[in-house]
Amino acid sequence: MPTFARSGSGSGKWHIVGPDGCRYGRQIVPEDGAPDETVSAADIVAYESPNVPENAQAREKNSQSPEAALSLRGNTHDQRLVFPAAIRESDTDCCALCRQTLENHQKRRSAVISELKAVTPRRNLEWDRTEDETRRACDWCRASEYTTFRSEALETTVCPVCRRLFETPLGEPANGDSPEGDRLPDTPTDQITPIVFGTDRPEFDPSELVGSNRPVLKFREKHTNAELVLELERTGHGFAADGIAALEEIRAEYTQRTAEETDVRLDIGTPPRTATLKGIRPTDRLDVVTDCCDAIGDPGYWFPLGWPEQGYVHRRGSDPTIPGTDPVVEAFPRVKARQSESAVETDILRSLTEPGRYQRGERYYERGAVTDVERVDDELRATVRGSRPYDVQVTLSNDSYVEGQCSCPDDATPCKHIVAAVLASGDVDVIGADRPLREVLESTPPAELRKLLRTLAEDDVSVRKRIYEELSDEENTTRR
Repeated sequence: MPTFARSGSGSGKWHIVGPDGCRYGRQIVPEDGAPDETVSAADIVAYESPNVPENAQAREKNSQSPEAALSLRGNTHDQRLVFPAAIRESDTDCCALCRQTLENHQKRRSAVISELKAVTPRRNLEWDRTEDETRRACDWCRASEYTTFRSEALETTVCPVCRRLFETPLGEPANGDSPEGDRLPDTPTDQITPIVFGTDRPEFDPSELVGSNRPVLKFREKHTNAELVLELERTGHGFAADGIAALEEIRAEYTQRTAEETDVRLDIGTPPRTATLKGIRPTDRLDVVTDCCDAIGDPGYWFPLGWPEQGYVHRRGSDPTIPGTDPVVEAFPRVKARQSESAVETDILRSLTEPGRYQRGERYYERGAVTDVERVDDELRATVRGSRPYDVQVTLSNDSYVEGQCSCPDDATPCKHIVAAVLASGDVDVIGADRPLREVLESTPPAELRKLLRTLAEDDVSVRKRIYEELSDEENTTRR
């Protein structure tokens, strides 16, 4: 459990002590007697949605009993923190940055636990407790703790909170949907060569690796810099804490070596199936790709997480198999069910496409050349690997093709890459199919919208520029 401390100097707020704390919290050393007060044992309370009035009394009853509250069902991300009484009753609150760290820990652990419980029937596990001299990061939530628990069944080492939450109803599948069989893959023991896209390294030929269940590294060149997207989705694993630490070391060494002024960041997905190294120089790709290949190809840096629902990450090929003995189609029924099926009605597309191009587009799709498929409302985007990767954008209406654009040199529209992307539309779920965008925006609190805008502005300078242009007129400036 995290340790909190505060000192008479500074703001007097409580901070997490150790590597998880903010800049001030990392400087506090309780053993030296620096803080005036030290407490521990924050907890997480899961509760049913506050939008349901009849549950108000139940939530109030359980608000001071975390163990009892965990028996309540609800959205696994709908959590609240319960701090020790010394913090709750003190005259100062916990540091906002440290509180956000705890909330991020909970979001990560609830996502991992939910996905694990959806793919494995294992519940009553044997845990080996270890007391370390230095803090170790949890494989699931990345919280740093002296006390950790190792499960050989799940091949993972976790913090006390994750271990306890796994043994509660948190994330338990509803309506009796718990898996009857275990779909967690065996973790390989030997180093695995990743599939690499977007580089000019001659030893990598992606066309020969279609359907292979290996780690994937994608190089994406931006306007002024580049990024590397590292994926373990095809292996059925996620990045363990040691793997994330290895990637962070690569990032730190690269930053020190290049002395770049740009912000080089490492973003980890939730759950941690993907990692993205952002802000590298395009000319440095070969060195960075080599370092990352060695890291993500080491199964010692993985833990089994199961495969995501989107079958498209496992491409159709000769007979792809997971590292181990289980065929892909058993883990992904959708792969077989949608092998020759598109979510978009293709009659209009076929009538607009020259027959030879349409057939070549079908072959591109069948061999797995379509990656990074996304469909948001009536917009479809994908990357199609031809002689090199091409970006495809398609506009739909009532699930029918309207128009498309492709970065390939073919003047004909639709080209074979557009055909392949449309055929791949059945491999992904439609974002926005359940609720229209207007409803989502109107139902979201203003504070959440502002937080989202700040995040988007930090990640994309074009969004930041648009915000300044649209919201910084003289009237708004005067009003502020």
